[in-house]
This record gives sequence, C-alpha cells and structure tokens, in this order.
Amino acid sequence: MTDVSEQLDQRDANNERQRWLSVLARCTLQDLQHHWQKLTKSEADLSNLPYRFLRKTETGLVMVRGRAGGDGQQFNLGEVSVTRCTVCLDSDHIGYAYIRGRDHKKAELVAVLDALLQTNRWAQKIRDTFVTPLASAQEKAKHNRKSQIATSKVDFFTMVRGEDA
Repeated sequence: MTDVSEQLDQRDANNERQRWLSVLARCTLQDLQHHWQKLTKSEADLSNLPYRFLRKTETGLVMVRGRAGGDGQQFNLGEVSVTRCTVCLDSDHIGYAYIRGRDHKKAELVAVLDALLQTNRWAQKIRDTFVTPLASAQEKAKHNRKSQIATSKVDFFTMVRGEDA
C-alpha cells in the first residue's frame, strides 16, 4: 500500500515542479530579475548564492510539430531556438531550465530557481515571491487575450436561396 501512496506523492511533486517550471519559462527576464532583486533585498543569503554549472547555458534548435486542423495528421511546422542550463546548489539540489529563445541569463536564473524550489528552506519563499504572482499575471494576460479575441469573433451562416430550395 505504501508503494501506491509513494507513487502518488511523487506524481504530485512532479506535477508541481512541471507547473513552476512552466510559469518561470514563460515569463520575461525583466520579471524574473525584478522579483529576484526584491527577494535578495530581504534575504541576504541569496545575494551571493553558491552554485556550480553541471551544464553551462547552451542554445540549440528544436523541431516543432503541428497537427492539421488541430487534431489531424502531424507535420513538421518549423524550428525554434531553445536554451538549456543545469546548475547544482551546494546542498546538492539540481535545477534545470529549458526556455524558448536565446536568453542565457534567463535560463541560468530559471535553473537556480528550480533548484531553490526543491529545498525545504527556500521553496515557500520562492513560490510566494515568484511562482504565485507570475502565474497570476500570466493567467490574467491569457484571459485578456481571450476577451479581445472574443470581441472580434464572426459567426458565419448560410441562407438558402429560393431557387436552391
């Protein structure tokens, strides 16, 4: 019975990590730096955080695939630049980052935040400072985009002409 509960706990932890990595990867470098400066002002321990690179930031290309009509046959849409980075804290927590684009600073910062989010000491503070407000802002922007798109929606209909009936 413990094996099943351990698997469920691991799945929940993986889902949570996937969520925060998604939020951090989608935000801008300016947002990350703003929240980082705010956090390091209140937490002096983070201003000179010791970590080492397991994989320095590097940029490459990834093939993006699409589907015809959204659910049809897959096809290669094109290539997208992706930057990745892996860091290890002195506490042996490893942080990963894969971000769209070529921003090495952003990839490094996301990897450091991923590692910090896995520690008992910093996890809640990082969630409160970074993940929660950034996720809220992203959800609000998504809702605003949907609202703007909905106002321009056009419903097409066909009328039957008399001689075609």
